[in-house]
Amino acid sequence: MNDVTLSDYVDQLLTTYRVDRVHARQVADHALTLFDALQAKQGWSATDRNLVEAGALLHNVGLTTDPAEHHLVGRDIVLHHSPGDTVTQAILGAIIALHRRKPRFQIEPSVLCLKKRHRKLALQLAAVVRVADGFDYSQTQTTKVQVASQNGRLRLIVSGPHAAVDAERASAKADLWERVIGTRPEIVVQSEGSVVEAVAGEEEPTELLPYWYASSEVPFAELGRVVLRRHIRRLQQTVRAVKDDETIEAVHDLRVATRRIRAALRLLTPVAPAKAIRRATETVRTLARVASATRDRDVLLNDMTNRDIHGLEPVIEAVRAERMAAHTALVSYLSGKQYERELRALAQLACFSEGWDNRPRVRDHAGSMLYAHYEVLRSYDRNGLPEDEASLHAMRIAGKRLRYALELIGDIVGERLSDLLQPLINFQDHLGALNDVSVARGLLTPHIAHSTAVTEYLAARETEWATLRAELPECWSVLASADYRRHLLAVIGDL
Repeated sequence: MNDVTLSDYVDQLLTTYRVDRVHARQVADHALTLFDALQAKQGWSATDRNLVEAGALLHNVGLTTDPAEHHLVGRDIVLHHSPGDTVTQAILGAIIALHRRKPRFQIEPSVLCLKKRHRKLALQLAAVVRVADGFDYSQTQTTKVQVASQNGRLRLIVSGPHAAVDAERASAKADLWERVIGTRPEIVVQSEGSVVEAVAGEEEPTELLPYWYASSEVPFAELGRVVLRRHIRRLQQTVRAVKDDETIEAVHDLRVATRRIRAALRLLTPVAPAKAIRRATETVRTLARVASATRDRDVLLNDMTNRDIHGLEPVIEAVRAERMAAHTALVSYLSGKQYERELRALAQLACFSEGWDNRPRVRDHAGSMLYAHYEVLRSYDRNGLPEDEASLHAMRIAGKRLRYALELIGDIVGERLSDLLQPLINFQDHLGALNDVSVARGLLTPHIAHSTAVTEYLAARETEWATLRAELPECWSVLASADYRRHLLAVIGDL
């Protein structure tokens, strides 16, 4: 800790974010009881003890901002307020992010950004705080926990009027414990006095604090890192689905996640560390390229199997074999050491402020950024939309970039954003359907000579392309209208 002690740092956040100190202290005391029982066996240090206490005290730091997502908002708060070193910051963020709901640490940026040794510690301390939080699920601070040992297994004897409720919750939250520490503790309930029905779960505050990043006055870099962390979670959520391969939408969602990250990286280039942004961009570009071979064939197969064209079956099987090979290559890449290293570097970029220029505010960048993207999109309309496929594809990319630029300021703009986004999404979808025809043409060209059915299929797709192209000007007219420009300029003015 360079600037303040850890206890001072925690106290500042507890005060700033109006944390219920009584509940926080109770959870911290339970966490210290569990930590002390495990410390010798796990080889934890006195510094680690301070970390688990700090994490327990701060586990609800986001509750007064967003009760439903307070574990993630709390993580963002800790990553916004530096305690002096990045490892401490990330471990505290991980403890907070994993203290509730299913502990999906494989998708959590504050875990992914850590090296293996620190990652293990972060997960173990998070596991301790999860169980400690369960022991005050009743929010009554009446449950007492005593530690014993039986046949080498930790035995927790709990007592108090709400011990049964709290013990049940603590046991349910021992899932992460079992994965990263070992055998779940045995929990034995010894009630004291009369059992009174408790109010279970966190009590939501009556008046919520605003999101600290939902203002045009915050540093553009800070907002960008919050958004990057969201995108990384979404990316990693798709990875497991891609590996399971239960639905064709999994690879599509993966590609969308890579596009959003690439767009955010482009927008953040003026304030981000140059070397790290280049590395991150190359990472997501490579992933998108590896995924595209599978996704393009998924789209084609889905369309081909829904058309009644005799003789397509052998071609469908050939494309399906290509798809299986492409998917195998994708899963291999996602499971490899290279992706693991690149993902950690990306998570570090999203979690730590080192190297970023935190001086420019959102208002200094967002307005010119948005209108510049809109002008690029409009530049493709030269008294009419382009006819060639290459220009239409480029226009589609320009539309995506505008969409992702708008989404970057979504927390600031609020509900008004939908009026700008929906016409853009409709236009994108239309261009996407045109692009699907172009991709189908390219993938099936090698099969034309061997199958008249392919010729018939492609002829049907060309007819579809012509219809879509004829409908495009009407779809574009909304985006090109004076009303749309006025709405966009009004949003920019408010920033």
